[in-house]
Amino acid sequence: MSELLRIIDSETALAQAEEKFAQTKRTRENLKQRRNDGKLLYNSWQGSNDWHQWRIQQLEHQGWKCACCSKQMGFGEKTYLDNGDFTLEPHHPTVDHILPKSFFPELTLDKQNLVMVCWSCNRKKSNSVAIASRMRHQKLEQRRNIKNSSL
Repeated sequence: MSELLRIIDSETALAQAEEKFAQTKRTRENLKQRRNDGKLLYNSWQGSNDWHQWRIQQLEHQGWKCACCSKQMGFGEKTYLDNGDFTLEPHHPTVDHILPKSFFPELTLDKQNLVMVCWSCNRKKSNSVAIASRMRHQKLEQRRNIKNSSL
């Protein structure tokens, strides 16, 4: 009887492990799809008239200063690499998603989730949610301070 219980327990454990594996695989596929959704949304907006207008308005609103490091930004040259990628000058302004579009695709085109940062800060930040959280907090604080000072 004890041998039979051990076999049943091991079969149950195996079935549970297989279900967890299947769940993990589904979660990974869902995350991959969400990341692709965010990229597709942004790519459809990038380069449009609305995108260009928003960038210039945001740069003027920020005084052409990077939202991360506060250094002065200005448009620079693209340097194309042999593999087809390109680099920008460190001070070149780029659109940054405070909460990364790869994790929050629903905020991809939410203009309250977008700021202008220099290319070097954007590369350093990548998909860091910790940095994003700090930036989001700072942006909300700035907005609160502006509202309080106008009262």
